[in-house]
Amino acid sequence: MKCALPVLLLFLPALCLAQGRPNPPCDRWPTNIAENSLRDTGMLGNIDYTKTQAVQLASEKIGKYEDGEQLWREVYHITFHEKNGNKIKVITVNDAGEFECLISSVEVFVVSRHLLPGVENDRMFKQIE
Repeated sequence: MKCALPVLLLFLPALCLAQGRPNPPCDRWPTNIAENSLRDTGMLGNIDYTKTQAVQLASEKIGKYEDGEQLWREVYHITFHEKNGNKIKVITVNDAGEFECLISSVEVFVVSRHLLPGVENDRMFKQIE
């Protein structure tokens, strides 16, 4: 029993390996769609584009497209910074091909508040912010 924990810890890195798309992530497509959606609803004003951030949260194989191309479901956390200091945060979900970002429409979810008590010092959440 004493050896079980060290053995489990040795296998932990193998469990954390996520298989992402072989090509660079397509963060511009969901960012542009989210920006247009927010503008259409009047939720977004004057953006400081130099501060806009898109962090990929997940990328998962979901099957094959009609032509045999591998399909991926991608999830992004996007933060828009307005010039007046406001931040608008969204989560986007879309399907992307192995070589094409524009496979499906983009679902946009506005994040109104993060409830993260006690994780302010967590490295993962600091990277997203």
